[in-house]
Parts: sequence; C-alpha cells; structure tokens
Amino acid sequence: MKKRLRLLQWLPAVLVAALIWFLSSQNILPRPGGIPGFDKVLHFAAFAVFTGVVCLWFSPEKWKSRGRLFALIAAVIGSVYGIIDEVHQFFVPGRDCSIWDWIADTLGSAAGASAFAGLMTLAFRSTSKREEAAPP
Repeated sequence: MKKRLRLLQWLPAVLVAALIWFLSSQNILPRPGGIPGFDKVLHFAAFAVFTGVVCLWFSPEKWKSRGRLFALIAAVIGSVYGIIDEVHQFFVPGRDCSIWDWIADTLGSAAGASAFAGLMTLAFRSTSKREEAAPP
C-alpha cells in the first residue's frame, strides 16, 4: 500500500517531465503569431506545473515543519531539469539551447514551488482553525 502511495506521489512529475521532454524533441511547435517572447511564457508555465507536482514528493508533515526548505528543494529540482531540457534542445534540429529559456524555466519553478507552499500553508491554517473550533 505504501509503495502505491509513493508511486502516486512521483507519477505526476514523471508524466509532466516526459511531456516536456517530448515537446522539446519537436523541431517546430505551434505558437500564436505576433506575440514576442511567448515561448518564455510557455517555459514558465510548464516548469511551474512541473515543480508544483514535484512538491507532491514531500509529505505534509515535511511541509508543515520545513515548508520553505522543501519549496527551495523543489525549485532547484525544476531548475536543474530546465538545464537538462535546454541541453537536450541543443541536439534537436530546429531548436536551440537558450539561457533565457532556462531563466524562464527557473522562474516558473520558483513560482510553482511558492504556489504549492502557499497552498500548504493555507491548508494547515484551515485545519488548525477547525481543530480549535471543535468542541472538546
């Protein structure tokens, strides 16, 4: 049972990482015309989602005791995967390796980890308020 739960914690991040890898392997991706820098928005969003699901790797107890540390760890994991993604794109015809894309990846990772940490903080506050209001 515990192994299944662990797999369910890891699976979303693995699937999102695989989707990012697949999209990075494409020579050309469809994008709306006339919006300069839109690909950076896509990088930001993809890595915010990726890092948000990486946050699932850590138990609620860990988030409650050291949430900032685990948000930082998740953001670093997202940023490192961004480097791997950019190096991968260097070898894909029609794609390039860009420091600006990696910066967008890293900022998205930080945003995803921060959003998850904020949601966990709200959840813990809500839970503690319900516990305080419950009759003895």
